[in-house]
Amino acid sequence: MDSIIQDLKKWINAQKKHIIIGITGHGGAGKTTFAEQLKQALGQDVNLICTDPYIVKSALRKDTKITYTYQNELRTAQMTACHPLAHYVEALERDIQMTQAGMAWNTIDTDYLPSERVEPDKKITIVEGMSVAFINTDYLDLQIYLYTDGETELNRRSSRDTVERNRNLENIQKSHHERRIQYRHFMDPYKSKADIILFTDEKGLHIEKLQL
Repeated sequence: MDSIIQDLKKWINAQKKHIIIGITGHGGAGKTTFAEQLKQALGQDVNLICTDPYIVKSALRKDTKITYTYQNELRTAQMTACHPLAHYVEALERDIQMTQAGMAWNTIDTDYLPSERVEPDKKITIVEGMSVAFINTDYLDLQIYLYTDGETELNRRSSRDTVERNRNLENIQKSHHERRIQYRHFMDPYKSKADIILFTDEKGLHIEKLQL
């Protein structure tokens, strides 16, 4: 990971304008870890925005059924966060545009993530989370996409979500299969739009695409 972080740091330092970087991918892919390490490497002149509040709450999604065809099979299932309509995309695009326009704004205040001030005079804004995959890439100067295999995702989400998000382990395991199918069907096609694609697993980070 250190090598790609250093490459990004060199590229960012060479830019003369405000830079907006999107870091996205499915749950448990390592987005937050990567974003935090990039911010730390860049120093204090960075806004870091977590986009989890732009995901439609699970309390609403659990009653939202979708019907779609996957591998010639008609499926009806609960909508997961891998579906584009599970995100307030327009609201996120509006807030990014405010930063581009030089306007300060406050992030969404939630019980798990207090509101923070986004200052447009900082040189770099990092926008991190699943929602970033579905926005218009014209709003970003660089998009980084992380993903992993199903087993690694389940292990990471089981550990993180039960401790940090007070989720039920049994529910996580039950929803995992459908979530992976919806990821492959709805979210994975957006991966090709990214400038940088990184695969992560327990062995480390592997660069699949690097276009700076």
